[in-house]
Amino acid sequence: MNKLIRIFITVILFLTLATPSFAYTTAHHFVNMGRDILNVISSPFKAIFLNGPKNVKKMYKYEVYEREKPEKRNVFRYKLFAIISAPAVEMKALIDGIVDSCTYTGKFCKEFLSIPFSD
Repeated sequence: MNKLIRIFITVILFLTLATPSFAYTTAHHFVNMGRDILNVISSPFKAIFLNGPKNVKKMYKYEVYEREKPEKRNVFRYKLFAIISAPAVEMKALIDGIVDSCTYTGKFCKEFLSIPFSD
């Protein structure tokens, strides 16, 4: 009997906490498409000018100042390594930006196809 009450309460909670499902209007699809196309254009620039330098700074800080052994911190060769590997970190950020751009392109196409076919 106790197990049946738990199952009943669980089912009631799932039924009452479920979010209602509704179709988007055409205007809502256009708003989403506009946001997605803006993200398609801005993702590579955001990667180059924001995420890339932030990642380079984080990598440099770790390589030079946050080594595990204190005697290896602030050593010239680690500073040199951090400077040499900065372009690779920047390129990885650019690739992430291009991947984000492709993701938003896919979302844009899905929203575009949702307009005539009603979700």
